[in-house]
Amino acid sequence: MMNPLSEGLCLADKSGLSAQTLLDVLDLGAIANPMFKLKGPAMLQGSYSPAFPLKHQQKDMRLALALGDENAVSMPVSAAANEAFKKARSLGLGDLDFSAVYEVVKDAGGSGQA
Repeated sequence: MMNPLSEGLCLADKSGLSAQTLLDVLDLGAIANPMFKLKGPAMLQGSYSPAFPLKHQQKDMRLALALGDENAVSMPVSAAANEAFKKARSLGLGDLDFSAVYEVVKDAGGSGQA
């Protein structure tokens, strides 16, 4: 969920839409959820106080992908998300909140190519 939110915030910024407006719209629809409401504004401020460290999120992603491999379940979306978390760790963001993956997405120009 964090990676698509990050991409959406980048898309809003690049297309001239206020990222806060995007968060407001998301909060009004079926996709509204506490994580977007809590993390979105902090992400826009570049505030990543760790509630759940990014390094632990990436570890959990790695374990989920390994389980998928063991059970012959293709998980291409999760694999792509994991690559962004791995890139964030390589940039020294591992001890920050997992929402710091937004920095990787922003640096990739919102393309999702970490």
